[in-house]
Amino acid sequence: MLQLKVIDAADVPAVLALQAACYAPAFHESAEAFEAKVRATRGLHCSFLAVQGGEALGYIVSLPVDEGQLPGLDALDWQAARAPRTMYLHDLAVSPAGREQRLGHKLVEQVLRRARDMGLAQVALVAVQGSQAYWQRLGFAQAPAPLSEGLQQKLDSFGPGACLMQRTLVAA
Repeated sequence: MLQLKVIDAADVPAVLALQAACYAPAFHESAEAFEAKVRATRGLHCSFLAVQGGEALGYIVSLPVDEGQLPGLDALDWQAARAPRTMYLHDLAVSPAGREQRLGHKLVEQVLRRARDMGLAQVALVAVQGSQAYWQRLGFAQAPAPLSEGLQQKLDSFGPGACLMQRTLVAA
């Protein structure tokens, strides 16, 4: 039976293993970067690990953010938002076994529900590795240009081809 659990510090090794299996090395983040995000969002229940039969099949890491406050890739110094309006979907990785179960979609839906429960206006993400079409199928669209200088710098930390995407939320 599939279980979604809130990610905590003890789950970081499983997250790193899934990250290594799903992303090119240029997109790998350190344990310290994941731990910083876990600490900053403790108690907010916005990052989840999917486990089945003791095996981690996928994870999603999201963070409520202030306007323009997206953490760069492998950021160690991210701080919790003061007045969030956006849920930033920082990372999604799903094993081949999880993909067969449409686990990516299930994890995204969990974050969308959580963002609505928190009263946030939108969900944003950085699409990498040519994943824009996947995110468009889930209702995301490219963020309007031009981006602020600070936001563009953070987007650039994800490398060429990175695309900031957003989805407006409607209250349930």
